[in-house]
Amino acid sequence: MPDTLKAISDTVAATARAASPSHADSVLSMPRHAVPKAFDASLEHALDAGIEPVQLDMSAFESIVAEASAPPAWLSGEAAEPRTVHPASHSAVLGVLAMLFVACMLAFSHFGRALVASVQDLWSVRRRQNAFDESSPGRRRVQFLLALQFTAYCGVLLYAAVRPGPGTDAARALTDTLRLTLLAAGYYLFQLAAYATVGYAFASDSAKSRQWIDGFNASQGIAGMLLALPTLGIIFYPDAASGMLIAAATVYLTARLIFIGKGFRIFYTGPTSLVYFILYLCTLEIIPVLAVVALAHNLVTAV
Repeated sequence: MPDTLKAISDTVAATARAASPSHADSVLSMPRHAVPKAFDASLEHALDAGIEPVQLDMSAFESIVAEASAPPAWLSGEAAEPRTVHPASHSAVLGVLAMLFVACMLAFSHFGRALVASVQDLWSVRRRQNAFDESSPGRRRVQFLLALQFTAYCGVLLYAAVRPGPGTDAARALTDTLRLTLLAAGYYLFQLAAYATVGYAFASDSAKSRQWIDGFNASQGIAGMLLALPTLGIIFYPDAASGMLIAAATVYLTARLIFIGKGFRIFYTGPTSLVYFILYLCTLEIIPVLAVVALAHNLVTAV
């Protein structure tokens, strides 16, 4: 039995050798010196094999390195302009204006009638009041609030008009604005006292003097309401300060001309009174305004 199995095994092996083709390039059939060696990455091997080295284009890489090693752009850019500091840089100014606005809204029940009465006082020279004219304490309260609002707006507008240039100190801007607001309030009180004195001295009766002072309060109160937009424009859009100042000056001058016209209607009685009226214009309408502007400029530019 073992002999039989051995004979079968020999027969199968011989059959397999006879059936398999011969390969000359087979690794098993190659001679030992022809077996490939490990990959040789040396330059000598490449030269021996006839392979020429390829030159790489390094210009893109060199440009990237040059840009990365260049100095920062801000070292050679344009110089930055100083930031403009305006009154809104401090919340106190906006707080004061907001409180005045809220106070006017609280007096809204009297606001409409007081506004109608102010429009009438702006030009009317009636010797007697109508029975329906508004003269209650509510109207006086509204006039007082409008006067406060007017002086606050004038303080902001004066600061925008006389400031020497862009500042960097918000606290200094707030201080200057408050100073100019007090200056505008003082000028308002000075005008009231001056007009009361002139009215007492030159008016034929106390009714005309009262009408003149009521016309002044009405003109300033209505001007204060109209100055709200230029003032808020200067606060929130400092770049538009020039246009806002022109609009504010137009409103103020218009109100003053209307008031001067009412004064002319009250006090003019002939050529002689015209001389006094011219003296009044120079003394109370021109010189004080120039003095206020000069004082405001000194307050802002003082170190």
